[in-house]
Amino acid sequence: MFFSVWLNDIPVQINTNIHPLPSASSKGSLPFSSTSDFDNLQHTSSVLAIRILEHSLRFDQSKNDDVKFARQQHRRFPYYVKSPSVNDDFIFYTNILPYQLQEKSFNISQDYQRGTRSNLPQDSNVKYFTLHSTLKAVDNDLSSCWHGSREIHSNDFFAIDFLYIQTNVTFTLAVTHSTQLQKSLDVSISFDGLQWISYRSLNGIYTKRNYESKQYLHSYLFDSSKFNPGFRSFRYISFKAIEDSGDHFEVCEIQTITKANIFSIILDFGQSKI
Repeated sequence: MFFSVWLNDIPVQINTNIHPLPSASSKGSLPFSSTSDFDNLQHTSSVLAIRILEHSLRFDQSKNDDVKFARQQHRRFPYYVKSPSVNDDFIFYTNILPYQLQEKSFNISQDYQRGTRSNLPQDSNVKYFTLHSTLKAVDNDLSSCWHGSREIHSNDFFAIDFLYIQTNVTFTLAVTHSTQLQKSLDVSISFDGLQWISYRSLNGIYTKRNYESKQYLHSYLFDSSKFNPGFRSFRYISFKAIEDSGDHFEVCEIQTITKANIFSIILDFGQSKI
């Protein structure tokens, strides 16, 4: 983690709440995350860890002139924000960050608090992200939504990691961005998150309008058991913009559907394809 901080190259931000652990441990003392002074302890630990890293890097460099402090990296993955689902076994993620992390300068010898909470940016984009974070897309609440903090650029995406390769997975996706935007997104599946193949068929994809909602909420059902042969097993599914847009992604809820409930839910969608 702290080598990533040093390189100004954090590939993933896990956006999730830290919950206190139950009462006391077996030794009778409170667990670290349940102590009353947890935030200060976490801050102090972060600062000390970065100082130790900085000292070790300097020490290694003093022994070997070939050790450099590189600031550029050719990455295989884009920057992510990830949020685990509250009730289901999957992770929602996107490349749209609350602010442009890679544009922030960093000198560890002068700015050792960079990786701590006390030095987080406080501009309007960060506040907006807090109110409409990626957690809102997986909190089992249709009234709260993740809103992308900026307009969509080509290759921007949101995606789901089902944690392992699954066959005939079924899930629903509720969004408040326009149907035109959703239809324009490239739906792709992957086994490893590196190699992707587009699913260009409408088989197994259904939609409905939620007329009871005050928002323009559209729900989509993806039943991969009805996908074309060769597309029914995957670990990842992504929804990627193929061009710049003045719209924002707005995802309100994603839920996996059990086999016992698939039939009734598909009937609720009225067999209407996207």
